[in-house]
Amino acid sequence: MIIRRDAQLSGAAEITADACGPGALIFGGVHGDEVSGVHALEKVLFDFVAGTRKLRRGSLTLARVNEHALAAGRRYIKYDVNRLFNDHFRPEIDRSCYEFRRAQELKPLLRNCDYFIDLHSAPMAQAPFVVAEQGAAGFFSKLGIPRIMTDWSKFSSGAIGAGAENYANRHGAKSAVLQSGGHFDKRSNEVAYQSVLSFLSLLDMIDGIERQRTAPLEIVDVYSVVTKEADDFRYCGIVDNFQFIRKGKPFAFQNGRALTVSEDSVLLIPMNPGDIRLREEVCYLGRPVGA
Repeated sequence: MIIRRDAQLSGAAEITADACGPGALIFGGVHGDEVSGVHALEKVLFDFVAGTRKLRRGSLTLARVNEHALAAGRRYIKYDVNRLFNDHFRPEIDRSCYEFRRAQELKPLLRNCDYFIDLHSAPMAQAPFVVAEQGAAGFFSKLGIPRIMTDWSKFSSGAIGAGAENYANRHGAKSAVLQSGGHFDKRSNEVAYQSVLSFLSLLDMIDGIERQRTAPLEIVDVYSVVTKEADDFRYCGIVDNFQFIRKGKPFAFQNGRALTVSEDSVLLIPMNPGDIRLREEVCYLGRPVGA
């Protein structure tokens, strides 16, 4: 087993086993206010360096993504890196800024991996969940996380389709996003770490880690993106991720009017409106499909 820091790519390390196997890639710190993934990467890397774990086969690359935003404790500095994993950009985008350049540095890793998991946390999420396309949901459901969002790829032609997961999917990898819990909930650090171990165990890259779901599997298909179009955006009362919204009921207010749903829905990844810029996504809507 060989462990090396990537001399050409800051914040990245590669562990290579003696036996052939899949190429696995894990990102943490795509957003600078989401540190659970970074904790998980550092703990896993320490396990390999200390010799408490050994990579059985294949190669594993671990990468801290937005190091400038992590240092500042901000979601991002100028651009959301997770909207820059694309091959076509508007002419007005600042190609000299760190976040644009960083995304271009990382794209070859996404193009060349077999399996990819992107570690995140959410501002209003008490419980962890996974975002994976239907073709990969069966694999990632074995991580032990009981909630899965699917159908993200239907937005692949828009701004939110320029995320790392969609980019890896387009290049043939089996990919997912893990939202390990709330930003400031220390339990999310352990969820991210244990999920990485489960991920590597499923690929037979480390010795088996048994992880059982503690609740029935719940799958929700995303069908709508809600953007913040006015500074007065606010939710109706206290909200939580995967919160049920009955048809016709308001879930938020914007431009002085209520926002309602035309079918029974689930509120997904509600963001703090004060942290979101105008015309950025503030939450998503999904329809429950069972398991």
